Amino acid sequence: MAARTVLTSNTLEEFRTTFNSLSTTDIGDPATLTTVSTNLVGAINEVSASTYSGFSIVDSGSSTTEAIQGGDVITFAGDSNISATVTATDTVTFTLNSTITGLTSITSTTITDGTATLTGGSLSGLVNITGSGTANFTTDVQVNGVSVATNAFAIAQAVALG
Repeated sequence: MAARTVLTSNTLEEFRTTFNSLSTTDIGDPATLTTVSTNLVGAINEVSASTYSGFSIVDSGSSTTEAIQGGDVITFAGDSNISATVTATDTVTFTLNSTITGLTSITSTTITDGTATLTGGSLSGLVNITGSGTANFTTDVQVNGVSVATNAFAIAQAVALG
């Protein structure tokens, strides 16, 4: 908006033209307001008080509430296991990354990686198992449909009997 100045040397016509350009050029036509108010100050107050008074967000974990006011920016943060993506129109998408690290427990009826599946305590689809440490089995262990001894005495007996 340009500064409008009426000089003492201006004619009445120059004053009229300058004054009229305030509303038509700089302020705008009040007839085009989309508010109930019919003047600029009233319209701004109306929009400020009722149309946008902000909103609040709250997390589910600690029930922390944060007020969001006009001009604030919300950041949707992911971490090593979750990605957050903001897209049009007004959408936030949270995605579980394909590689998950740092978990201490997981609960599910079925867990699959596209090859192996763990369902109801039964593991299927594995080709190789590699690891170190101790594997403890409480029931029958089979290799290609043949039961394998799982305790020391049975193993020694099998070796002795050939």
